[in-house]
Amino acid sequence: MPITLAHINTQSTRVFMGTITNGEAIHDSFVKIADAENIHAATFEMLGGLTEVEFTEYDFINKIRKPPLFFKRPLEIVSGHGTISRLENEAHVHTHLTLSFRDESAPHGIAVIGGHVSRAIAFAVEFTLTVYDGERVNRQMHKGTGLNLWGLAEFDSE
Repeated sequence: MPITLAHINTQSTRVFMGTITNGEAIHDSFVKIADAENIHAATFEMLGGLTEVEFTEYDFINKIRKPPLFFKRPLEIVSGHGTISRLENEAHVHTHLTLSFRDESAPHGIAVIGGHVSRAIAFAVEFTLTVYDGERVNRQMHKGTGLNLWGLAEFDSE
């Protein structure tokens, strides 16, 4: 089936607000938070600035990751979001970012980049983390895509 779906009936929802600064890695920070707060399913939004980012791209046709793209410079988070779930019982952070930076050769002097983030280093990042207690979202290999996706029930619209 091309669609999976789970009705999430949480016991409660917790919302955290926080910051990540001083060269901390974004993914590592969210893993630490997930472990400390016993998080198995969550979403997050973030804004702020980074000093480094590494983007990776999945080649859907050949089912392989392309070589990463690295940017080491002041970067402003235009939009940042992601999820926390579990992969082999470990916290798994999935992040996408849209970033901007000054580039005199770009139209209007600003360049915008974005995509799937495998690593990001914070200068000053503010985040809101919404935790869905009582639910456990586990990732598992999806044979059709070659990706570790959420292991949810097949959706039947009939």
